[in-house]
Amino acid sequence: MHLLCFSLMDKKYAVNIDGVREVRRIKEVIPVPGALSFIEGVVSLRGKVVPIINLRKKLGLPTQENKTFHRVLITEVHKHIIGLAIDSVIGVITFDPANIEPPDEVLNKADYLVGVGKSGKELTLIIDLEKLLTSDEKTGISHVHGKVQIQKKV
Repeated sequence: MHLLCFSLMDKKYAVNIDGVREVRRIKEVIPVPGALSFIEGVVSLRGKVVPIINLRKKLGLPTQENKTFHRVLITEVHKHIIGLAIDSVIGVITFDPANIEPPDEVLNKADYLVGVGKSGKELTLIIDLEKLLTSDEKTGISHVHGKVQIQKKV
């Protein structure tokens, strides 16, 4: 399993590399009033409007004081291009499925977790991009796209 490994608060997370289009630095995010709390806003990327999700907020982690995002993973989820704001990229790693444990009862509420990858003493939480957003949140992302598209036409 090939994964793109990244950090949030000095902890390792990873996503399947097949869902990642690119990694970018984003300097300015335009806020969208009424968007979900974890959506920082949108950016224009090659003519497309891309919502930026603050992954710290989405996962319930403490947020940073300054809102500068060091790196953004540009991903395709549910036929939408979305950006995931992260702290830093560690690199591409490969896990043997035998070294990935499924989430236990404590982590079962985190439906977005594929499992926990073990490499020596280090643990990596593996996120399923397809399950990261609930159906209501997917609707919220579509709503953001709709708001921005309407504003562009005016």
